[in-house]
Amino acid sequence: MSSTTPPLLPVAHPRPKGDGTPTFLAPLAKSVLVVCIVSAVCWAGGAVLAALLAQSAWLKDLLDGADLSWMPSSLRWFGRHAVAVNVGMLVLSLVGAAACWGLLRRNRWALWTFIVLLVVTALLNFVGAWVIDEVFRQLIVHLPPHADADAGQLRRDLQMQRVIYTGLTVLTALAFAALHAWLVARVLRPDVRRWFAAKAP
Repeated sequence: MSSTTPPLLPVAHPRPKGDGTPTFLAPLAKSVLVVCIVSAVCWAGGAVLAALLAQSAWLKDLLDGADLSWMPSSLRWFGRHAVAVNVGMLVLSLVGAAACWGLLRRNRWALWTFIVLLVVTALLNFVGAWVIDEVFRQLIVHLPPHADADAGQLRRDLQMQRVIYTGLTVLTALAFAALHAWLVARVLRPDVRRWFAAKAP
């Protein structure tokens, strides 16, 4: 009884793109470009709405003489500068869209702008976590001082919600920070930098 060895099959190797383009870069830039455009539209709408509310007489009458000490200082600051905050985020979104467009066109300034925006947005996520924690902290501080059953239960509920929501936002900020750090490390790898440097003038 004899047996024959089956012929060896050819091993398929992935073919690099002809121009050496990093394959992940275009899908990344296009997806972030869409997010930046949608964000820009939302922040533009928020800026218009904030400007209209700032000029509305009924809101001024509602807030005139109102005790806002229960409201966290961060929210009061955002309320006073709502238009500027929305315009600032609109500009940030437009810069992000321009950076993504520049990445697709192999502009080196776009690469470094994209990296800066990754760092800035990662830090802004932690600012959001701090604001949420301050909201709960301020509400707990301004609960009635008497310790009846209802007030005690409300205090415990708020403290539990503070732990849950602050913990979730911090974990989310950490997850996005890790993702952004990985993206920064990836776009700074030699293959990407060579691809940008090899662009014809």
